[in-house]
Amino acid sequence: MQHEREPLLLPDLDAGQYLVDAMFKMGPTISTGMDEVAADWITIDAFARGTGRISEPWEFEALFEMCAAYFQGWRAGVEPLAMSPVEIALAASASESDQP
Repeated sequence: MQHEREPLLLPDLDAGQYLVDAMFKMGPTISTGMDEVAADWITIDAFARGTGRISEPWEFEALFEMCAAYFQGWRAGVEPLAMSPVEIALAASASESDQP
């Protein structure tokens, strides 16, 4: 199961852009041979040791959470009736503006 691994419409981040870059360089998902899953701790540790791109514990945790969120969004996008994150945000802001 192959899918695009390059960011398409992600906003530029000031201080954290290097983590987004690291996530896509590493690959936010891995194949188990039977399925695609979010990158795990072993993958992140191997990437960090091999590249030196991350070294702080909070960076490992952030990268793990980013991969999990990417995977959830990717998996949700497979559903034909799923709303994109932009549509969800627009719907939420519209409902807030409808409140008195």
